[in-house]
Amino acid sequence: MPDFSKDISIKKPTAALHDANLAIRGKLGLQVPTDPRRGFTDRMEALSHSVMIGYKNRPSAAEMAATVVACQLAGRVMKKVNDQFASVSFLRKSETQLMKDVLDAHFGLVEGDTAGGYLKDNVADKGFSLKSIKGKDRRWVIEKLRRNMLSLSFHLNTGIYLIDIDAARRDISGGQAVAAGSIKSTTEAYVGNVKDAKDPVTGRTTSWKAASDITCGFTRGEMHVSFKEMATYSPLSYARVIIHEATHKYLNTTDHGNDGYAHSAQYRTLSLTDCLKNADSHAWAAISLYAGAVKMKEQVDYWTDWKQCQKP
Repeated sequence: MPDFSKDISIKKPTAALHDANLAIRGKLGLQVPTDPRRGFTDRMEALSHSVMIGYKNRPSAAEMAATVVACQLAGRVMKKVNDQFASVSFLRKSETQLMKDVLDAHFGLVEGDTAGGYLKDNVADKGFSLKSIKGKDRRWVIEKLRRNMLSLSFHLNTGIYLIDIDAARRDISGGQAVAAGSIKSTTEAYVGNVKDAKDPVTGRTTSWKAASDITCGFTRGEMHVSFKEMATYSPLSYARVIIHEATHKYLNTTDHGNDGYAHSAQYRTLSLTDCLKNADSHAWAAISLYAGAVKMKEQVDYWTDWKQCQKP
């Protein structure tokens, strides 16, 4: 683990440009704008070869160490999960009972159920047939999920950038000024920082826009995480949060209001089509397949799995 006692941060390029613009305007006697769209964070620091963070107030050594561990674990989770889906899609191996249980619990893909006619059929381990190549069946769903998991594996294993929410001191959210301390301290994470929508933290209409409303991961804004809050989570639960936010950024998923969270009673009533676009469905499926047991199977599992999820 790196030595986090030394501050080796640098000023963010955007912050440097912002400061230079104000300085030049001041020197030339031009109007210096109050610029309510300024960012809150202004420093960046590489915690490892693949983990970069942004902040205004440097997180504690414990918070940074927990972040590195969770990011590395998230990458390993996605590698393993991608391999499991690929073995069914590419190698035509039979689904394990664990995979069947996970697909049932987190995607509503119950063997034999055609999801209201959305699927042509739902037969596990169905033999290869040219007639079924273009049809929507169980293997079509698994292949769709494999592509999603592969994308997440690529992004989480080639570099992760996280911005500290810093709820207690943050005075800018979505480009708008807010009172320091007004942001919910229990907010785990969120993605987004573009124009004209509702900020998930404050509820105000600001420049934030839901990830599901954008078509390119590079325009969705970055993944914001509460380093302080996450330091109290188990590594697997912290990894789950990173995977969840990564699906917003790279897979264009949504949370279906609050219904898409696994601790919601409505979560288990989501349709297959909803689940295929739901962040928690992907995150908890990945965590479950990695852990070797279905996590957040029921609403009551919140008390053991949400913050302190463990691999048996």
